[in-house]
Amino acid sequence: MSRQSDWLKARYAENFANAMPNYAIRQILLHAIEVFSKKGFAAAKIKDIAASAGFSQGYVYTYFKSKEEIFTQIVELAADGAGRAVAFAAELPGSPLDKITWLTEAFLAPDSIAMQHWRLILLQSAGSEGAPESAKRVSAEKMKRPFEHLIPIIVEGQKAGEIIEEDPMMLAITYFSTIQGLGIARIQTVGDLPFPSAEVVLRFMKKSPKGDGERDAHF
Repeated sequence: MSRQSDWLKARYAENFANAMPNYAIRQILLHAIEVFSKKGFAAAKIKDIAASAGFSQGYVYTYFKSKEEIFTQIVELAADGAGRAVAFAAELPGSPLDKITWLTEAFLAPDSIAMQHWRLILLQSAGSEGAPESAKRVSAEKMKRPFEHLIPIIVEGQKAGEIIEEDPMMLAITYFSTIQGLGIARIQTVGDLPFPSAEVVLRFMKKSPKGDGERDAHF
């Protein structure tokens, strides 16, 4: 992990703490993410979330009226956090490809708050059977925010000759789909299996030094 990636991880954690300063609420939400990710919205229950967090059901109900409210809160935090995560990377000094590499390293770190299933929750909110309409609405309203910050970095990288000349939106969709998929795989993986490095993940968009958009022969 680079120094810049460590800085990004710290910013993600700080951003989450600032958005949700109450410690008990943060614990409920973090454990709810685990429960929703593994069971899905329909099968998850308040008692599951309470047990995971080490709280009583009554204690959880002092902060949230229902699992629908918890889920919607997670989706809103996830959508806002995803956009800010990319914005933080954009602030760093470095080339466009450097910024995307540091962002990816921070996303892929198993202890990063950004990899705490945010992408999976967003994915579920858009298509999960029984997911509350309020969560779907929040997801639809805010799902563009990460793209709004990543696409300018991609365009800058294309101008600098670092990133292949393909539709920037297509590259952004491919990027976030890969991050989502790795987030799901990390949840479902049992044991210590190798995960791709940022370099491997970004091969699809990295322009070959040969120029003319030609990719390396091993890709």
